[in-house]
Amino acid sequence: MKSNMQGTLKLITASALLWSASAIAQEQGSAAASDSAQQSAPDPQTLAKVAAVQDHVDAYRSRNMDRFIATFTPDAEVHANGLVAVGHDEIRALYRLNFAPDAPTIRIEDSGVSGEYVFLSVGYIMADGAEMCCSYSEYEITNGKVSYIGTSG
Repeated sequence: MKSNMQGTLKLITASALLWSASAIAQEQGSAAASDSAQQSAPDPQTLAKVAAVQDHVDAYRSRNMDRFIATFTPDAEVHANGLVAVGHDEIRALYRLNFAPDAPTIRIEDSGVSGEYVFLSVGYIMADGAEMCCSYSEYEITNGKVSYIGTSG
């Protein structure tokens, strides 16, 4: 996690994770939604999870495989469209093509927090500019690292 929480929040707002306190309040129930904005603000644990997913997205966008793999716990699991990868070596093999020079870039279409998970809906932009929509992923975070991803689409 970045040491400068204000910088992290700015990154979250400005780039990938575009969510609002009202969305979190909605997830927490209608009683929370009726409370003041101060009371419905995300708790530090939720902010830490979101920051870990933001670091993961930034690492992916950097196209640096080692940086990307470092965002996972050593025993992380990725479940993607019927494929399962466990641990750094298998995850590296699963994502290998995503780091090729002509691999698509990503655009976050939607994001938020649902229970213990941070979720992202991601669109893909091909090298020729064509766009493909979308995959949906749920992230579980353990000690500031991705420990589980479940992806479909």
